[in-house]
Amino acid sequence: MNETKQERRKKTLHRIHRIQGQLAALEKSIQADTPCKDVVVQARAIEKAMTSLISHMFEGFLRHQYRDIMQTDRDQAIQEISSLFKLINQ
Repeated sequence: MNETKQERRKKTLHRIHRIQGQLAALEKSIQADTPCKDVVVQARAIEKAMTSLISHMFEGFLRHQYRDIMQTDRDQAIQEISSLFKLINQ
């Protein structure tokens, strides 16, 4: 699929809004004294959504920015991708 930067940005923001909703629901669950197991399940869902968001953003970098950098400065491209891998694996 060859989506534009604008389309990708819209999808990214949609994911962020969904995560914000999940965080608000988690906060309400904690305030409502929801059983710990249920709160942990909600927190894990947020964690997975964040992991998915990071992957989505990394893919966007590869599709839209890395390609351009690679054509102009390969050394910079290698540094950029290396720093992103380090961030992901922290």
